[in-house]
Amino acid sequence: MAKKVIEIQGLNFYYPDSTHALKNIALDIFEGESVGVIGPNGAGKSTLLLHLNGILRGDNHIKLFDMEISDKALPLIRKKVGVVFQDPNNQLFMPTVFDDVAFGPLSMGLSKDEVNRAVNEALREVDMLDCVNRSSHHLSSGQKKRVSLATVLSMRPDILVLDEPSSDLDPKHRRDLIAILKRLSATKIIATHDLDLVLEVCSRVVLLNAGRVVVTAAAMEVFSNRQLLEENDLGIPIALCKAG
Repeated sequence: MAKKVIEIQGLNFYYPDSTHALKNIALDIFEGESVGVIGPNGAGKSTLLLHLNGILRGDNHIKLFDMEISDKALPLIRKKVGVVFQDPNNQLFMPTVFDDVAFGPLSMGLSKDEVNRAVNEALREVDMLDCVNRSSHHLSSGQKKRVSLATVLSMRPDILVLDEPSSDLDPKHRRDLIAILKRLSATKIIATHDLDLVLEVCSRVVLLNAGRVVVTAAAMEVFSNRQLLEENDLGIPIALCKAG
């Protein structure tokens, strides 16, 4: 049986305005699997993801690699869990694309040659190597999304957490993203409205609504249940509509 790499029990989270954003979440993630987190706007998807490397800390029991999330454990957890934010402007803060992508490897203590290799490989993978010396803030939204993914890929995390990774991507680079995600052996947790991406990449789906887990099941089981999807303000993936 695959090793459990994330264990969540009884996770509750309140925002400062008293919004109860996550309600008694229970979820296990296993090594090497790809899990899609879906649900309508405001379901709690982003809030859940931000708990997976301690950016948010709710009233909870969360273990990653058998480690409780704590101030002491956070540096190691953040080496193992890479988060790609929904808004790339929250991820890109250095003078150039190279500096942004090199930030993680440098913080891991890699040598100059190792950092250069990690940056070049990550940028090549997202088709942004020709922008290595440009300012990240002068890029288009889609280009920023690809660089923000590279900032995480350069660290080669064991768990890759992505929030709306295909938003703002043109069709070619959306297909490239799907190919990258299918190729990576890391455990992947992907929150998105792009249900066709989930259908292609993820074997299991977690459906959230109003801060609660509605269902956790195989992707095809969820996407074949039209009533369940409609009750949660979702549609059927386009690929399945065409197949039907």
